Amino acid sequence: MMPEIKKVKGRVRTYVKDLDERMEGGVPKGYVVLVCGTAGSMKSSFTFNILYNAAKNESVKGLYISLEQERDSLLRQMRKLGMNIKDVKELVTLIELREPIKRGSKETLFKKGNWMEALFTQIQNYKKAMDFEILIIDSLDALYALTTIEDPRIEIFHFFRGLRNLGITTFIITEMPQSRKEFGKYEVESFLSDGIIHLAIERLGNTVGRFVNIAKMRETKHATDFFPLVVDENGFAIIAK
Repeated sequence: MMPEIKKVKGRVRTYVKDLDERMEGGVPKGYVVLVCGTAGSMKSSFTFNILYNAAKNESVKGLYISLEQERDSLLRQMRKLGMNIKDVKELVTLIELREPIKRGSKETLFKKGNWMEALFTQIQNYKKAMDFEILIIDSLDALYALTTIEDPRIEIFHFFRGLRNLGITTFIITEMPQSRKEFGKYEVESFLSDGIIHLAIERLGNTVGRFVNIAKMRETKHATDFFPLVVDENGFAIIAK
């Protein structure tokens, strides 16, 4: 069963210079998009850049949920790239969910086998409390490590559909080992998602080059090139002919 595709209005910009213009202005609002790449390809930084600049330039509320990296470590990393959460503290929330969440005096059922369902319930609660428009989940692989999945196609389908039904735009980070070319562990994520942004690193002589590719974006005419990706004091940009 394929996920329902709602008609969407408006776009969420990636704030990567010259990239949004090559995908009709950005990601359609309400989509679930995978941001995939090997270690070191700047997946966390790429997605935080979207959240940070949407808040700073458009006053859009966003939520970043980290299931792996410690909050303070992630914030230090972003500050080095010129993105200080204090500049957008009323609009961007970063939550570290590496331990059970406490609800009053009781803990939610964040234990092996319940994480996917429990995480979605918690996102629903955050949506009611914060009314955010953009969500980052870092990462899908960490979620899988905490979850017992019996039928990946059905369970991931319902998770993605639930996120769509919240009316938010979601970017989900996924890790790609060097030895694997699929965009998700179970090989169903690529067609269940609405879009795929692929970040890659390659050795170029004695240095390493970073690249970005829009592998998939439904209802969007987009370039399919692997564009060199640069990050400096001016932010993210692609090098395009």
